Amino acid sequence: MIESIIGIFRNQAREHKLIKAFYYNRNYELGSGKDAYPLFWLEDPVRGSNRNNTFTNSVDFSILFTPVSDESVSHLQNLAFSAGLNIIERIKRDCDTLGIWITPDWDYLTLRDYYDDNACGCRFSVNFTQANMQNLCLIDEQFDEDKEFGENELLKNFDLSPANTCEVFVNKFPDFELKTRKAP
Repeated sequence: MIESIIGIFRNQAREHKLIKAFYYNRNYELGSGKDAYPLFWLEDPVRGSNRNNTFTNSVDFSILFTPVSDESVSHLQNLAFSAGLNIIERIKRDCDTLGIWITPDWDYLTLRDYYDDNACGCRFSVNFTQANMQNLCLIDEQFDEDKEFGENELLKNFDLSPANTCEVFVNKFPDFELKTRKAP
């Protein structure tokens, strides 16, 4: 399901004539200086909940530009709003094909001097619903009643009696003698 959500937004960004790049990542990766603008940034995490076999999901995405002057910021914010609105309306128009239905409670926020690239644009928060796509006939295929958890070693074993007389303790914990008090 998560990959289908990412795929829907990636495809909308790819097909939009204005947008040159798509990213799905955490916000702290934004503004690295290596991004291609104008870009579509789908934020991780995607949020969701289940009610009566219908998923209600929320995503945040930004359409971003890099301005050449302070005067162009409002123009680029307007352009970003228009691109984001086009994407939302296109998804709403193709909802039966895409399998998601955008709820009418989405909102936007204008951005200026955003992250290290000093980008500007608009950030959208969109809620949508999806039907539960789980094939209920295959649920039993996902479980094994005889399965047991394996035991994992917490520490690697090391040989206590090496073959030669020289002993090298490569797996031994370091011994630090840190002073915690002043000597008398």
